[in-house]
Amino acid sequence: MTQPSRHILMILDQDFPPDLRVENEARTLCAEGYEVTIMAIAPDKRPREEWLGPIRIIRERIPAQLRNKMRGLAGTIPLLHLFVRSKVRRIHARYPVHALHAHDLYLFGPALVAGRSLGIPVIGDMHENWVEALRSYAWSTKAPGKWVVRPERWQVLEDRWSRKVDHLVVVIEEMAERLVARGLPAEHVTVVPNTVRLEEFDAWPADPVDIGQGDHRILLYTGGMDRHRGLEHLVDAMPSLVARHPDVRLVLVGDGATRSELEERAARSGVADAILFTGWQPQERVKSYMAAATIGLIPHLKTAHTDHTIPHKLFHYMVMRLPVVASDCRPLVRILDDACSGSTYASGSSEALAEAVSALLVHPDAAAEMGIRGHDAVRDRYHWDATARPLVQVYDRVLPRL
Repeated sequence: MTQPSRHILMILDQDFPPDLRVENEARTLCAEGYEVTIMAIAPDKRPREEWLGPIRIIRERIPAQLRNKMRGLAGTIPLLHLFVRSKVRRIHARYPVHALHAHDLYLFGPALVAGRSLGIPVIGDMHENWVEALRSYAWSTKAPGKWVVRPERWQVLEDRWSRKVDHLVVVIEEMAERLVARGLPAEHVTVVPNTVRLEEFDAWPADPVDIGQGDHRILLYTGGMDRHRGLEHLVDAMPSLVARHPDVRLVLVGDGATRSELEERAARSGVADAILFTGWQPQERVKSYMAAATIGLIPHLKTAHTDHTIPHKLFHYMVMRLPVVASDCRPLVRILDDACSGSTYASGSSEALAEAVSALLVHPDAAAEMGIRGHDAVRDRYHWDATARPLVQVYDRVLPRL
């Protein structure tokens, strides 16, 4: 007898692809016999409906400014609730939906409204500590955003919505501990970390890139450029590093709200020739930069936000045999200590960062051994197939097989 379809509609408010976490989750569920559609709310000009392998994508195209305003106001004015409910019901009429999966806290409320109207379960996927992130994002801490975005109100909503969803998925153990400490039952929370899906990562090419690696040792950062990422401390560490190691070059791969400020800071540093901004690169292209690098960097500022999330780049650096220098955010310290694959320093200190990097540059054999241990740790336990099984178990409980 053929198993009836169990259709999960994931709700995301950005372009898709790319989003590694969302794609990894969707592919895993499809491989287990679930039907997965991703509703992507974004100003994406690609076809409204298409397939990415087994994943159906439906794009609800809206201007970026409108999308951003609905996201920011989701805690006060329910425009996003109304929008999501309307779009979900329209999709449900064409492809009957059996569960909703909301990516990020601000979509929990809208998904709950839509899910309850259809009588179907809602899974919340908390990518980060959104409440604390609002205290560091430029758009929410400057006018006009700061006039309407109130983290205290969002904390109330986090407590309420986290209890109302049928199950909660988080990215790291530290986030689960935080939520349980706030009174959420431990059995209500499942950890699914942002580890590497090796099948996909191994298939990405590592093509040559010209970033001066023949004459320089490359210090690499990949990812977004926002205030909480601490990138100004990387730039500020470079004069000291160049003085001690004239062959080093800092390569920053990515983009974001603070990029122009960082470029200005680099221009004033006195070592601007040793700092390269590549701009945004496709995710699969980033592997090529890692292949050319000497050390992988994660300088995130230690806050209640960064202590409760984990970046994909950590596992990407590790599987590429890069020793890692990272700030002392709790998950970074725990994983690097477990794998013995890097060193950590006191967040916010350019001097401590420079010392940590310099120690690896002075001892290349020890650094290489760290890289090997990181690679082995990912291949052994920090990869997607080893960490994603709990997600399937959540859905097997919420949507049991007949």
